Amino acid sequence: MSKTILPLSLLLFFGIGLYAQPKAVGEPRVIAKMSEPLQRPVWSADGTKLLFHSGQWEISANGSNLQRVEKATGAIRQSVNNEVLQQMTDQPTKAASQLKGLESLSGYMIYNPVLSPKGDQIVFQASRHAGLFICNADGSGLRRLSTQGERATWTADGNYIVAQIEGNDGHIITKGELIAIEVATGAISAFFASNKYIALSPAISPDGKKIAFEDHASGVIYVMDIIQ
Repeated sequence: MSKTILPLSLLLFFGIGLYAQPKAVGEPRVIAKMSEPLQRPVWSADGTKLLFHSGQWEISANGSNLQRVEKATGAIRQSVNNEVLQQMTDQPTKAASQLKGLESLSGYMIYNPVLSPKGDQIVFQASRHAGLFICNADGSGLRRLSTQGERATWTADGNYIVAQIEGNDGHIITKGELIAIEVATGAISAFFASNKYIALSPAISPDGKKIAFEDHASGVIYVMDIIQ
């Protein structure tokens, strides 16, 4: 009996682990479309709106009420209440050399820093194709998360980040897909890929149930459901 129980236990253990990996499900749904290409969706803190074009435009989470936003940068910055992240955002060329704990990245630019849902970690990119890094909210505990991926967004539980993988022919972007990276181990799994879309700039909703992305090919913002 014990010989049967052990393999079954292992199967259940690994099965649960695999199921815990987040994935996009269903077909992408258009949520915002204009005559000009739309880029870089960002959810509002309460998840009721999506902002894009650096916060210049917004739309309700149900796809209604598309409108231009006044004082756009303030709409996004209001959700930032971490000094380390703020310095990364305001001084991307100097932050690594000025912040305690990030000295090993001196000389690198810092891109796209994002605070975790619990406010305890920051994920960001470093220049020169150095990859994705994670540090604690105070700048300590720096480690490289992955050599792959850009424009990371956190899952609601903080256990994974989703990032874009971009392909190009040296002149234009020809491919875009999304991967999930486990924060604890750096393990990478597929999240969303389709020949129909060049999926870039992923943004997970605050409740963790949806992800928005830009389709570089059409300039349309899409939303999909997430399972985990």
